[in-house]
Amino acid sequence: MARVLVIEDGREYEEFAAAFLADRFDVVAAHSAEEALRAMAREPVEALLIDLRFERASADELVGDVAATAARLFSGDEVRALRWLKDQQGTLILGRLREAGHHQPAVFVHDFPARRLRNLRRMYGRVSAVPTFDAAAIARALSEPA
Repeated sequence: MARVLVIEDGREYEEFAAAFLADRFDVVAAHSAEEALRAMAREPVEALLIDLRFERASADELVGDVAATAARLFSGDEVRALRWLKDQQGTLILGRLREAGHHQPAVFVHDFPARRLRNLRRMYGRVSAVPTFDAAAIARALSEPA
């Protein structure tokens, strides 16, 4: 059975996958980039199901430096920078995984504008998005061939 790594800051995606995708996938969960890298080092993973927003994560768990992001993007406003890092954390984690050599298909449950999805694909390769928690659509996206 194919293994899917669910990456999120909570448990909702993991619970969804266990309830609606477990007949097709062995579900493994991680709650940060570091946990994801450790999970992938332990066992092969065929696909990634990634939460975009990590609202509950602490600043020290996030990919990205708050002060550097504030200086670069928000005129030093660290509150806005932290919000941005949390809002984009799923793509930042995907970037970290790609840098580490992991190129499995990645699926977000998010309604990305077409231009943003094209940019994500250009930057990170096999990226799909499903606008809602539609189990059949997510399973299809996770199973897409290379």
